[in-house]
Amino acid sequence: MLLGFTSTSALTAEFVQCFDFGCKSTREIDFNENQWAAIHRVFSPAALTEWQEKQQIRQAIALMEQYAGELTGTYQDKAGNYSGEDLPFQQDCIDESTNTSQYLMALQNRSLLHWHQVAEKKRRMVWFATHWSAVIRQNDSQQLYAVDSWYRDNGELPYIQKLEDWQLKTSFPVSLNP
Repeated sequence: MLLGFTSTSALTAEFVQCFDFGCKSTREIDFNENQWAAIHRVFSPAALTEWQEKQQIRQAIALMEQYAGELTGTYQDKAGNYSGEDLPFQQDCIDESTNTSQYLMALQNRSLLHWHQVAEKKRRMVWFATHWSAVIRQNDSQQLYAVDSWYRDNGELPYIQKLEDWQLKTSFPVSLNP
């Protein structure tokens, strides 16, 4: 009788949350059943367009950051690197892109993404500054988009932008980030 039993906790994705700049500190975390239910609700009903799914992705990543922040102390994370460098549990772009990539992969593994798939995270070089972002690929066009939460405080909606524009460090378009 136990052979047919599947624990709901076995379905919970495990994350290794990075923080303290460059993943110097990590903590393994799991979201509970209620948290996953709330994340699933973000994608219900399913998006009818690529744009709608991008907005669902933004909402889900913000929610996942809030949950992870409660579990790790990263709820205190401030946008960028400098405004919170004297605070504990801060995240730079390496931490943010690593965490966001994991969240996106969990959404994909749970079949919540229909218009996009997770791509390899990318970096840009502007002068001597390197910056990293999580990336998604739109299924129909194969267009890559940066999903960048580094510019926002913990739990705020990340920015989404075409990867080539992100690499040129152009302003985030209001059309994707209303």
